[in-house]
Parts: sequence; structure tokens; C-alpha cells
Amino acid sequence: MEGILVVSHKEPSWLAIIAVSLVFLWSCTVWCQYAPTSGPYKVLTVENIVLHDPARNKNIPIKIYYPAAVGRFPVIIFSHGALASKDTYSGLGRYWASYGYVSIHPSHADSVADCGFRGTLRQAISDPRGWENRPADVSFIIDSLAHVENFAPQLMGKLDLRHIGVGGHSFGAYTAGLIGGTTIQLPGKAGPQSFADKRVSAVVLLSPQGEGIMGLRAHSWDAVRVPMLLMYGSRDYGPFGEEPVWRSEAFAKGPAGNKYEVELEGGTHMGFAGLCAKLETLAFWDAYLKQDPKARQYIESHGLQKFSGDIARFANK
Repeated sequence: MEGILVVSHKEPSWLAIIAVSLVFLWSCTVWCQYAPTSGPYKVLTVENIVLHDPARNKNIPIKIYYPAAVGRFPVIIFSHGALASKDTYSGLGRYWASYGYVSIHPSHADSVADCGFRGTLRQAISDPRGWENRPADVSFIIDSLAHVENFAPQLMGKLDLRHIGVGGHSFGAYTAGLIGGTTIQLPGKAGPQSFADKRVSAVVLLSPQGEGIMGLRAHSWDAVRVPMLLMYGSRDYGPFGEEPVWRSEAFAKGPAGNKYEVELEGGTHMGFAGLCAKLETLAFWDAYLKQDPKARQYIESHGLQKFSGDIARFANK
């Protein structure tokens, strides 16, 4: 997630990659001053924090990026992919914080580095306990933010808890989707289960899953009413060989209203976005966590599609 990966059906030259990158930079200036460089705020971090959920007797390590400035800032909770950790997506955390967000990154139980998980990726995503515990982790973090002085006193007075966004990549996108209202069928349960958290204003799904695995069904997205940005790559195959378009089902099958989709031509699961992810997610957060009308105009204009040499496809409904 740190850089840009541009892949087409023909292998691109370095000159082509540089040219597309420059086009992205230029288009940012044209449309609304978004840029992949750091924002105006110096970024500080809070590390070595472990929250304890007594109801589940569960520890949740977290890392926090925040602006070194006075004021209240919207909160983003970002959920990592399977086997990763709170440190994996530092590029996004620092980037968002530099533009005026408090970005909180938990390590879930399937983290190898922080929680000692020893299973495979398929084992991690096939465990119904993980399906339930991940969104519970996010909701518990939100619960804890009302008492932030107990574990991060330097954040007192900095959190705008009226505007909370949740994002994630892969298994983290699944987590963010559940928080946003996606329902799943758990083994042994009579009907679909919801983990929606109404305190969350918007969700970002980077490479989410589609129907057929992890309890997801055809109508799993019927109740997703919050604004949603979904991004994936055209070579972003599923864990069991699903075609990349399968990852777009949350957009295709969810109800209309403040929903956005970006497909990156040639993008793979681990490197599909980079630069575009920074630009699009920041604009989306600005639109729906800061209520910035220029940001909303930016994401609805599909401006990058015109200037990106057709490496990106945009849709909204």
C-alpha cells in the first residue's frame, strides 16, 4: 500500500509509469488540490497500547497516528488483512493523520506479529470466530475512545467522536463491511447476523470479498446504508480463485446512495492501489467525515479516470 503499482495487459515501461504518476499529480491540482504528498500536519504516534475487553477476556494491541495540532479531528479505524498487524498500513495511517485525522490501527487475533497466530491465511479467513471477533474489536475500540485519557492522555480533546470512519484491506475490508451493515450467515444460526455500529459514518473497503465465502450471501449487503468507497484491482483474484469482479459485489448488490467504486487496471491484491488509494480515500473521508463539498465533487467527478490514461474505472450510485 506504500507506492503506486501500474500494470496493464502489456508490460509498462518506467517512462509510462512515471508519466501516469505525473498525470495523477497534475489531475489532483486540477480537481481539488489533493496530492499524494504529506499534508500540513506533523504526525505523531501512540504505540505500545493494549486495550483489554473484559467481556471477551481479549487483548487488542493498537497503534495511533494523529496530527500534532490543537483541535478535534475525525477518527478512522483501519483493519488489517489476514496475518498482518497494526503496523502494516503505516503509509495510509500517516497520510490521513497529516491531513487532519486520528487514524487507529488494531491488531486482530489473526496477526502473526502481535498475537502469535500460527495458522494459514485460509484458516484465518475460514474461522467463524474471527468473523465475529474482528467487528467486535472495532466496536470495543470505539467504546474505549470515550475514555481515551486512560490509555492515551495526549489525545484528550482531539477526537471528534461524532465523525468516525472504518476502513480495511482484504479481511479488514470484510471487517469494515460488517461494521457498515453487511450481514453474514454464521454456522448454527437461524438467520443472518448483523454487526453494524451506528456510530460509524462511512466505510472504505479495499479488496473486499464477495458472495460464497465467510458467511456472505446474495443479500448480505441489503442493509449497507452508510457511504461506502470500494476499491480493487483487475488482477485482484479471490482466495479460492474467484474472478476479480467478485470483489465488487458489495457495490453492485448494495443499495444506492453515496456508494463509490474504483477498479485499477492491472492491480493485484497486495499492490493494486497505492497512490490512487491515498487520493481517493482522503477525498472520501473529507466528503463524509468532514462534510467538505469540494471533496464530494472530486470523488463524483471521476476526474482521475480522464487523466489517468484509463488505468482506473470509476462508478458511483
